[in-house]
Amino acid sequence: MKGPEAGRVSIKAVAAASGVSPATVSKVLSGRAEYPVRTETAERVRQVARELGYVPDVAARNLRTRQTGQLGVVLEAVGPSEPDNLLGEPEASRAVSRTFDGAIMAGLSGAARELDVPALVVYPGGQQLARTYLDGRVDGLLVSCDPLRGHDLLERLSGTALPVVALWSEQVPPGMGAADVDHAGGAAQAVNHLLELGHTRIAFYGGGQASGVEHFQRREAGYRGALAAAGLTALPPLHDGTALVEAVRRGTVTAVFAETDLGAAAAFQALSGAGLSVPQDVSLIGFDDIQGAEYIAGGLSTVYHPAAEMAAEGVRLLLEQLAGHPPRQVLLPTRLVLRDSTGPNPGGD
Repeated sequence: MKGPEAGRVSIKAVAAASGVSPATVSKVLSGRAEYPVRTETAERVRQVARELGYVPDVAARNLRTRQTGQLGVVLEAVGPSEPDNLLGEPEASRAVSRTFDGAIMAGLSGAARELDVPALVVYPGGQQLARTYLDGRVDGLLVSCDPLRGHDLLERLSGTALPVVALWSEQVPPGMGAADVDHAGGAAQAVNHLLELGHTRIAFYGGGQASGVEHFQRREAGYRGALAAAGLTALPPLHDGTALVEAVRRGTVTAVFAETDLGAAAAFQALSGAGLSVPQDVSLIGFDDIQGAEYIAGGLSTVYHPAAEMAAEGVRLLLEQLAGHPPRQVLLPTRLVLRDSTGPNPGGD
């Protein structure tokens, strides 16, 4: 059986070729469970539709359902996870930005394929008006939040009828879904690894609570929580290479948990510049597992940051909302990536 050479194949044509009514064809091809049709009939209709080259009229369907099947994505540009001047190399920070943006897009597109999302409509970040996203061209919105710049867009969309899922934040208005990484849990994994190696004098290197950045605050909280669970007192945070070197030489620090891999790279530069070896003199572990982490400090032990997995989970959460389920907040687990920058406590205490 061959389809017509030109023109759109109608439901009536599929019905005539299948020996059923147009209403039955419509029920089968809509795919909606509330319209049961005998299995053998449905299979025959689908086969005929394929052979005839039937293409559904998406515009007409959207008018009926008031849904487009499309999901919107707002990519707030990911800022560098440390100030540019920490390494003196702005290119390194920009590389991290590209790495995380790429991971998020890979997660979104992979989930869209897996879950049969017809299209992702990508909006530029920035101070767009809330009504930009409310014109009906998307059924729901994924907002990839910049942890360094706040989440003003989420507040502006709060209370609207548009289903929204935030990516990379636990701080969302009521009625919104969220997918983020378990930053506190990942930090605890890093500290527990150092504890298992016999370290008890473990420094936190980074802005942490003082940074005002949600993720870094959670990472310092995870560091402190892991030490408290071990009966140890956290040291004052360090974010200066000179102070870190002095602490290692005094013996008050034998291991360092850096809040980011870029921070770990900065710490390593300070330590190696002062003639101290990693991990012989001091162990060093980071967070993020950025591209190139295997080249930091001869192979940086770190915490894998599941950005792509987080983005894919956001798509699933948004589809849940569109199916009528209440919004959920999900934290994606991290995992340790152990390389060569951590080792036993040289002092053995």
